[in-house]
Amino acid sequence: MEYVPRQEIKKRIDNFQSHLRERDLACAFIFQNVDVFYFAGTIQTSALFVPVEGDPVLMVQKSLDRARQESPLERIVPLKNLYHIPRTLHDLGIYPSGIAGLELDVLPAYLYIWFQDVFKQCQTEDVSDSIRRLRMIKSAYETEQIKKASIILHTGLTEISGILREGMTELEVDGYMGYIARREGHMGIMRMRGWNQEMTYVHVLSGKSGSVPSFLNSPQGGEGTTPAMAQGAGFKRIARNEPVEIDYGAAVNGYISDQSRTYVIGQLPEIMEKAHECSKKILMLMEKEGRPGTLCSDLYYMAVEEARSNGFGDVFMGYGDSQAKFVGHGVGLEIDDLPLLSHNFKSRLQQGMVIAIEPKFVFPELGVVGLEDVYEVTSSGLNRLTLTDQKIIYITPEAN
Repeated sequence: MEYVPRQEIKKRIDNFQSHLRERDLACAFIFQNVDVFYFAGTIQTSALFVPVEGDPVLMVQKSLDRARQESPLERIVPLKNLYHIPRTLHDLGIYPSGIAGLELDVLPAYLYIWFQDVFKQCQTEDVSDSIRRLRMIKSAYETEQIKKASIILHTGLTEISGILREGMTELEVDGYMGYIARREGHMGIMRMRGWNQEMTYVHVLSGKSGSVPSFLNSPQGGEGTTPAMAQGAGFKRIARNEPVEIDYGAAVNGYISDQSRTYVIGQLPEIMEKAHECSKKILMLMEKEGRPGTLCSDLYYMAVEEARSNGFGDVFMGYGDSQAKFVGHGVGLEIDDLPLLSHNFKSRLQQGMVIAIEPKFVFPELGVVGLEDVYEVTSSGLNRLTLTDQKIIYITPEAN
């Protein structure tokens, strides 16, 4: 079991407290699991109080013993339930007042109303964007975890080429990918912050199932097995001469890596091979132009123009009203970390960001082809962290 280093947690708290001072906030209350983990190093059921000065207080409902073992914070105390937060703080001589920060993008409305009722001496401001932007810049420790997850992805994407066979169902392939990921140390889930957004650890989409859109804010979706999930692998059997897109995620110590590759048993239609070539061109363009100071929205429009100039604008990142309006997203503790390479994200690349760039092309009734790789933003540009060759992976039918 690997725990988050004490100095890592201290630096995060220090950075957050500096931000609180800049905004004239007196404190912040952190409730969401991932944010608690980021600042405390544990995901035990807790509420974290961060004053603008001094040590934070982690108030733990369950399990106190595990929280004390996992977190390097000095003040970790029991909490009967959330409604006892005021009493717990008062017992420590803490009486919050002034402006308090809350994660208003994820905090349930009933907790917000309760907070306003019991902390009448506090005004509230949203600190969710601030927390996400702090998390957007990865430390060397965080990037190392993403590298570990990338090794798992490379192992799975390499092994599956020797397993994939004509006639297998998407679900069978999905099962192999899950087995490999867990065998190699994937923690079992990937977290998303977006409202009502959920995602499996892998999408195995063959032929026309890859062109089925879903609720997911992603270029591909897949039919899945039920309207209750409505994405990912289904019961379709894999056939010759159709794309099999495997979009694969794994997480180590909380940190996610994300990668996609296109497989085919036989030969792809020529138009899809050309689209895949365009996907590689877009990644090469991103590698050339992506450096600290580049506007994220500019990279998105560069990708859109490259797709359009190659004749694939109508199927880039989806088709029709299902087209996703981004070409990349941050990865970290959540699959939808900041930044976004999208039309409306006007921030600039900064050293330490880690971004999954996924130029994909979705053809109605034919399926999806493309690439996805994870890059670290360094002082000199983008450094690829994922490892698998950026090419179509051909499997000869005779091998079946």
